[in-house]
Amino acid sequence: MVSEIAKNFPIDVSVVSRHLAILRDEGILLAEKQGKEVYYSVRYEFLSSIFRGFASAIESCCPSKEKSE
Repeated sequence: MVSEIAKNFPIDVSVVSRHLAILRDEGILLAEKQGKEVYYSVRYEFLSSIFRGFASAIESCCPSKEKSE
């Protein structure tokens, strides 16, 4: 729930809600509406693929010194 997540941050609930909506729109979060509440969960497989792609891109342009020795 947005209100539960917002309790952990020193910002307004509306700001948290907007950030969650952006993450949802980008496919990082799933949102499930139950009545008036929206419950969010992380799409771990999707997030993992993003990090793997990011790591691959970094390795391609900037190989680590450990691997090049």
